Formats: sequence, structure tokens, C-alpha cells
Amino acid sequence: MTWLDPDTCGVKLAEFEQMTRRLTQAAPKLAELADELWQALHAAQVSTAPAMEIKRIAAWADQAASDLRRRNQLAHDLDRQQLAFKICRPDGDYLKLPDRYTDQVGYASGRRSADLFRRAASGDPAARAALRALRPDDITPMFAKGLLESLSPEALLKLPMDLTVPLTADTRHDREGVDTRAAETRGILALLGRSLALSTRPGTAAYLGDDYLRNLTRAGRANFPPLSTPPHGTSGYQSLSALLTAAGDTRFSAHFIETVGSDMIAYDGRLRKTLGEEPLPTLAGKTALGNALDPATTKVVPSDRKTDFLAPLFTAAAHSGKQAAQALLTHTYMGPFEQGTEPGFKATTLQYLLHDRRPVWSKTDHGTALGQAIQTATTGQDPESTALAFEVGKILAADARKYFGVSAGQHLEIKDGDGLDALSGLRRPMAEVLASHITEINGSLNAAGLALKTSSSPLSDAQLDYLLLFVTRDAQAFTVLLTTQTAHAKLAVDHAIANGANWQNVVDGEAGMFGRLLEIRNQNIAAEGGRLQGVHESLRNIVETGVSFLPTGEERMNRVPVAGKLYSLAVNKLRKQMVDWITKQLAEKPKESVVGPTTNVEALEKMFMQMVASSVVAHGAYAKRELAGQPFLVKGSKSKIMPLNEMNPEQVSQFLQWANEYTDLNSVRSGLKSSVTGGAADVTGHFRGSDGNVIPTGQR
Repeated sequence: MTWLDPDTCGVKLAEFEQMTRRLTQAAPKLAELADELWQALHAAQVSTAPAMEIKRIAAWADQAASDLRRRNQLAHDLDRQQLAFKICRPDGDYLKLPDRYTDQVGYASGRRSADLFRRAASGDPAARAALRALRPDDITPMFAKGLLESLSPEALLKLPMDLTVPLTADTRHDREGVDTRAAETRGILALLGRSLALSTRPGTAAYLGDDYLRNLTRAGRANFPPLSTPPHGTSGYQSLSALLTAAGDTRFSAHFIETVGSDMIAYDGRLRKTLGEEPLPTLAGKTALGNALDPATTKVVPSDRKTDFLAPLFTAAAHSGKQAAQALLTHTYMGPFEQGTEPGFKATTLQYLLHDRRPVWSKTDHGTALGQAIQTATTGQDPESTALAFEVGKILAADARKYFGVSAGQHLEIKDGDGLDALSGLRRPMAEVLASHITEINGSLNAAGLALKTSSSPLSDAQLDYLLLFVTRDAQAFTVLLTTQTAHAKLAVDHAIANGANWQNVVDGEAGMFGRLLEIRNQNIAAEGGRLQGVHESLRNIVETGVSFLPTGEERMNRVPVAGKLYSLAVNKLRKQMVDWITKQLAEKPKESVVGPTTNVEALEKMFMQMVASSVVAHGAYAKRELAGQPFLVKGSKSKIMPLNEMNPEQVSQFLQWANEYTDLNSVRSGLKSSVTGGAADVTGHFRGSDGNVIPTGQR
């Protein structure tokens, strides 16, 4: 019922009960009056509308009376159990009446359960047994509010410390039953973690308020025991990171992530004065618990490997969605910064995490959790995601430039492998980020090639090359970008053919981007001292599995420009289809008619021929001559060619022979080699030796 606001309704018991009784009595009397009036009006053969209006009011009164009876019972129950919030006014005392009795019961249960958690942390087996009956899904928002209101922030952060003390002794002495006790501890932490997430969401009835968050940050910065300082004792934020891990997939609010998470990052920045480049470990890492607190653990494996208390924060931000991840990464950083050396340098959270903190990441997960948060925050097609993606790229590109040099043998060499790989965990997430913005990257590089000042990306072509150099050091990241560019090229070719545009120009432009990607990967391999292969395996798979024969499935894309949000979404949708196709085909066998490229240029020629041929067939952009009797026609048709992905290898081979003779398919080759070479040369133009000379390309 909206007529009685459940969030603001305050009632006096006696008056509320009287109103409930009167409305309960009025409802049937109104219904009886409506019935009698209807009969009288009907007999008089006049409008019965007044009777129907009274009948409507009677129905409303009946529903309202039912709701009031429920609320009246609730008010008496709350007053009897002393659970209601009382509001004192000059005209008397009011009870604040929640809409659902279950909320109030959950709130009361949460408050009572606080003592169970305290006793469980002190080792009380009865309390632990009682908490075993609870599951994270049982924790309602009001239960969470009641629980955390009864636990101060300090008490909340003390619980994980106390819970892990006996578990540490069990694992250290390899005691029997350690797996069971670890599972029990994880279960308790999961209840606390979910409660923290649910009760810190602004705009909900369970929200504890901003003061609670501020007190939580103070408790997070505190050390236990009180006179200790890191790395001795335990920081409140180490406990909080355990709760973030235990919360699993439960989403935290963007406000919580920004307020508390940003303070964790600032706290970390100040700690570096004390710890240097050593990370502050997680609670499990500090006590050598290994995987004992990881939610997916079934068998405890103790370990003294280094951990990082910030990693769970970034994992939680990634799980909590784009808004939360963006709020964390774009928050104004309040900790100490290293001085920037580039013009226009300004202190940002990203600059701290990606540049200042780089040596710390090298000792733990190499930025893998940070990469998850960056991927969540930047793969959307909204302006904020795009701007943040290229801001990350700008910082990574600037650092990558410092780690590469040019050898006497005139190819790139790595000057500091440890520094370069400190953030190796970012490479695959960044490949996904760049894949989601592949249209902006292509547009930016095209603008640079035409010497245009305007660009769809804030990165210069040289910055993009160094960013790609960093990302494609990982072979799987390179494959992601290569496959995405293939999808981009296929849609661009299809768009041109569908609209009667000059597809040869499109092929030449796209080929330049392939030349760039392949050259950057070549330079990475050369920098490692590896031998260049004639055809990269990823490119060979694209060609040999015939993935370019796939239909685009995006007919509406032919009516919009090759740019923008819709086009980017279509590219990534097609890329996923291509990945599935390649995986399936490799599990079987390559298409016999397209096996055999021995160089990158030859592979690209075959790939673009596949794309052009597929689109020519899909859009009927071919002359209908010389088709009679061909084995690749749709059954029963004299001039309609089958889709290439439905042809068998023999039909594909015969079709390509026909297309070479009766279409301009062979013109694919005309400018492709020079475009590929030009793309490679653009890359190496940014990598110069000490003598200033451009290093040779590694294209084959």
C-alpha cells in the first residue's frame, strides 16, 4: 500500500488500533451500501455510477483494513519485544513501523548473533556450531545491519584476527582436522563479509551510514596490538582484506569501494616509507596459512609465499561492477607520490598503482587482481570507460619505453626484464581492454597515418606501439588482439561490399594494422632472443580454420558508419564467435582448401581473400555469368552461391578458382604487401638505435 509510507510511518498504539478497528468495520458496511444503492438505481433505470464508486471505495477500504490489521499486530509485537524505534514528539510517543515484520526479526536476529561471533572467535564450540547452521545466502540486509551495529568497526576487524589464531596453530603443526576447521573459519568469515557488503549500500534500509565507513577506515589504519607498528602486529586493513575475500561474489557498493578502498590505497602509499618495496601481506600471508582462507579451498596447503593485502580489494571491485571499479581507479589519491618526469604530470591513483607501486607488484601477483578491476572499469563503450582505458594505456606505454633498448644487432632488446614483467598480470586484461576499443585504436592510427590532428584516442601512434609492445609480450594477449583485429577487418570489408564502396582501400588500411601487430610481436620475440617464425601460429589458425568465411550476422551494421558504440559491440561479438569457431575447427581439422601459408604476407592474402569472397557471396555482389552447373550453388538454384562456411573443402576450392577468374578477388594482392610492410615500418620508426637509424622490420 503506497498510501501509508512504510519508511516514515510513526504510530501511537491506541489511536492506531482504533483506526484499524473502525476501517475494518467500515469496509463491509460500505460494500452493503453500494449493493443496496445499485439495486435502487438499477430499478429506477438511472445511472448506477454512484453505486459503483462506493463499491470501489469499499474494496479499497477492505484492502486497507487488511494492511492495517497486519501493521497493528506488528506494532504490538514490536512494542512487546522492545524492538521498535520510538520517536518522541510534543504530542506523544510514536513507534516507527517497518513495512515487513521479517525485516525487524532479521534485524533483531543480527543484533543477537553478534555475541555468537565474539564467542566463536574466542573458541566457543557451541557458538561455532550455531554459526555453522547459517549460510551466506541466509544473511539479509537487515540481519547484516543489526549484526554490524552491534559490532563496532574495531570489533569487526578484530574477529578475523582472532579466528585465524587457532587455525594458524593447526596448520603449523599439521594437526588432524585442519581442513574442517579451515572450512568452518571460512564460513564464519563469509557471513561477516556478506554482512559488510549488504550494510554499506547507500539508499537501502540497511545502510549503516557514512560515519560507520569513516570509523571503519580509522579502524583499518589501526594496528593490533595497539603499540605495534607494521610490519609487526596486524593492521586492521589486513583483516578487512580477509573479509573482502570471504565476501566472494557479493557486490559491494561503489560508495564503499571508493571510500574505504581508496583509503586502503592511500594507507599503502604511506606504508612504503616503512616497508620499502615489500608488500603488506594479507592475513593469510602473514600467518603462512597459504590457501586456508580462499573460498574455493578444499585441501589446505600452507605456504609462505608473499601476498598483498590490496589484491582482494581489486578483486572485490571487479566483482562489484563497472561503477565500483571506476570509482576506485579514478578517486583522487591522497598518499605520497613519486615525482613525475613528463610534462603535465599530475598525481592520480592510476599513476600510483601502475608506476610508483610497480616494484611491489613484482613480488606478489604481478598486478593480476589490479588487471581484473581495470578490465571491469574500462571495457564498456561509455565515454568514462574509454577515457580511463587510454589513461591506463598512457601510463603503461610511458613505462614500457624505459624497459626497451636497441641492440647492436639492430633489433629491440629488454634492458630490465624484472621491471618490464612486474605488471605481467595486466597483459591479458589489457588485451581485452584494447580489444573492446579496437575501433578507436584503428581510428587513431589511421589519423596518425594521414597526419591528422584529430584522433579517437588520446594516445599518439608511438604511445600505442609501446603499449602494444608491453601487452603482446604475452602470446595469448597477442592472440586476443589479432583475433579482434580480424573481426574488425571482416566487418569493415563486409560493410564496404554491402554498400558498394571501394573494398580494396579497406583491405589495404586493415592490412596496415595487421602489419603493425605482427611487427610488434616479432620485435618482442627478437628481444627475447627467439627465432622468428614465418607465420605466427595464431595467424595460421585464423587462415587454416577458414574463420573468415563466417557470416557477420550483423546486417544492420551495413547501414551505420564503421565506428562508434554499435560497431565496437559488433566487432567483439564477432570475435567471440570466431574464437568458438577456431576452437571447434582445431579440435577437428583445418579446411583442406586453405592450408599452406608459409609467410605472414601470404597468410594475410589468404585471409582477406576469404573475407572478400564470403562478403561477395553474402551480398550477391558477383556477376551471374558462368555459374550454371557449378557444384557450389544452392541446391535447386542456377545462380545463387552457397555461403562459404556451409561449403565442403572441395566446393570451397572450386569456388575460389571460379572467383579468381570471374571476379576481382585477385586485386586483394595488389596493395596488401606494401600495406603490411608500411604498418611494420611505422612501428620500427619509433624504435631507433643510438645512431638514430630505424631498425629493420622482422616481417617475412
